Amino acid sequence: MLSEKEKQLLNECKILLKDNPDIKRRKLTVIKDLEKRLYYIKVWCITESQPLHVLRGHDKRCFRGASCFHLDHIVPISHGFHSKIAPEKIGHISNLRFIRSLTNMRKGSKLTSESHRVLRKIKRKK
Repeated sequence: MLSEKEKQLLNECKILLKDNPDIKRRKLTVIKDLEKRLYYIKVWCITESQPLHVLRGHDKRCFRGASCFHLDHIVPISHGFHSKIAPEKIGHISNLRFIRSLTNMRKGSKLTSESHRVLRKIKRKK
């Protein structure tokens, strides 16, 4: 049985996914922790609302294949969640780039030197 807080979190997730059907293909519903799931959904809603066409490689974006480019959060979403960074900052265009799919999959949720640089900028923003 779900607690009231869990029911509320689940309802928020459902509303966001209903309003943003493209986010569904990310299969975020597999995330068991509802607070984490809601955070990820919020980040992706913000991410997809950014002017992604201004980023280099946007025209090569796809979801399968070695020559595809994936949209990468330079500071990973998982780090944002664990560090309690606002979803608006993690999903912001300044934290996004397109990189080769294999590079993105190898990077995973690791912090890179570029991640640390962007993280310093994010922390300075109000």
